[in-house]
Amino acid sequence: MIHFLNTHTIDQLAALDIRNRTDTILIVKKVLTMRNFVQTLERKCQEMQIEINAFRQKFAVLQSKGLPSLLTKNGRLLTHE
Repeated sequence: MIHFLNTHTIDQLAALDIRNRTDTILIVKKVLTMRNFVQTLERKCQEMQIEINAFRQKFAVLQSKGLPSLLTKNGRLLTHE
């Protein structure tokens, strides 16, 4: 996209309703940066969900072997002072 903006003349960009090349390039860079941030966040969330699922499976095995539940009736973790 940036290459496209840099390789076309002002008249060609005006025909595409792009009035300011510099501002448009800055917007494109911001959008690309935000897209990368979102993709990184999504990847980390997926990794975290995999870890949570693995923990739940291991915890379920322990509970099936007799470990008492660590949750209250409300579904919250028990606390110990």
